[in-house]
Amino acid sequence: MIAAMKGLIASALLAALIACSASDDVYRGSRANCEFGGTLTDCENAERTIHAACFRLVDCGAIVLHDEGNENNLDWDVCVQRLEDLEDARTELIVACIASSTCDELRTRLCLELGDF
Repeated sequence: MIAAMKGLIASALLAALIACSASDDVYRGSRANCEFGGTLTDCENAERTIHAACFRLVDCGAIVLHDEGNENNLDWDVCVQRLEDLEDARTELIVACIASSTCDELRTRLCLELGDF
């Protein structure tokens, strides 16, 4: 009986310890809070600039940072150039889409289909 009681207390303490260590203070870059899911989740801290949008695509694995092999492949430099070449309204739409999408959604490149990518 006493052994069962000790086991129950140990389990309760372990559960409390796990609940108190939610690791909310851990920073994981642009993937934090917006990494998974099928719905748009507005990432309040996502910067709404061309450079930040392209870095977010890189951080989420949707594009590579730099690709020397083929100039036609979409990398960070090409992303920035193409967004700068679009009309302002379309650029704003794509940047907002990238900033508010999850990494899972960005890997589908749906936001990029709003422009001439």
